[in-house]
Amino acid sequence: MKLKKKITIFILLILSVLTLSSINVFSWNSHFFYTELAIKNNDWINNFPEIEITPYTYEDIDQDEYNPEFVIKYVEGKIGEKTKASDILINYSDEPDWDLDTNLELNKLQALTGGSQGYRHMYFSVFSGLLKAGDAPKRANHFFEMSKAAFGRDDSYWGFRFAARAVHYLEDLSQPQHAYPVPFDVLFKKFFNAKKLTVLATNAHYGYEDFNGYLFEHKKVEFYNLLPEVKTVKVDDVAGSAIKLSKEARKDFTPSYRETMKLFPVLDNDQELLILEEQEITKIANSPDSQELINFMKKDILLGLGYLNGFFDLLKGSVE
Repeated sequence: MKLKKKITIFILLILSVLTLSSINVFSWNSHFFYTELAIKNNDWINNFPEIEITPYTYEDIDQDEYNPEFVIKYVEGKIGEKTKASDILINYSDEPDWDLDTNLELNKLQALTGGSQGYRHMYFSVFSGLLKAGDAPKRANHFFEMSKAAFGRDDSYWGFRFAARAVHYLEDLSQPQHAYPVPFDVLFKKFFNAKKLTVLATNAHYGYEDFNGYLFEHKKVEFYNLLPEVKTVKVDDVAGSAIKLSKEARKDFTPSYRETMKLFPVLDNDQELLILEEQEITKIANSPDSQELINFMKKDILLGLGYLNGFFDLLKGSVE
């Protein structure tokens, strides 16, 4: 490797630590809607018999670390009552964002991802794999294995609830904004000023997320129309498939970043953190100028749905 390239990589590594240690790693806004989309193509889940809500009894086999302050909630009813497989998956696909993974010391590299939450919810690989961080593929696989264990105990409730957690991490990995803080040319343009880049990256990520949240809430038909186009990706190895998903989604990072900044130029601010006004988001969302960014989001959701279909096919084999 040439000396100049080595120096460039070294600088970028340092900058990545400085930049990402100060921001959160964002995912799709509203996992429950994403999961609802995924379930539409899986009749076996929608037709699954009613399930009794059961208590958590897996301390003996789940030895992983979790936030010590995390409390298991039952949002669909009380223990002993009935619920549906589809409702479990939809309701609890957000559960890993309920502080399940916060307040942990997992790895020195978690500074790259804004803390333990980010470290468990992303997979960060740059410079041809020279730098890797993030456990999202492992977390997806862990909860798939927990799901199989629950079904093995004839506990369908926790079988689907663990599966919902696995789904969360897979959905996170289809989000291209997990890839880099800002495009490389912006790093150079800002003269590797970590403080400015942190503010800029945070504004861009929040702007992308807010726009995505508006679309999920007000333009659902844009995403429902994707369902006939979903192509199932065969999933045999959950962790390996999750890494492949992340690498595919990462290709859209730079163009989606640029479209976000073009539509919302106010975000191109490296001095102060900004939150988009709802009126501004609404205006842009209803403008034809927003279609390119919407198309990027639809492309990555479609990609994720293909992998989720493959995951549900694998899960079905554990249930039967």
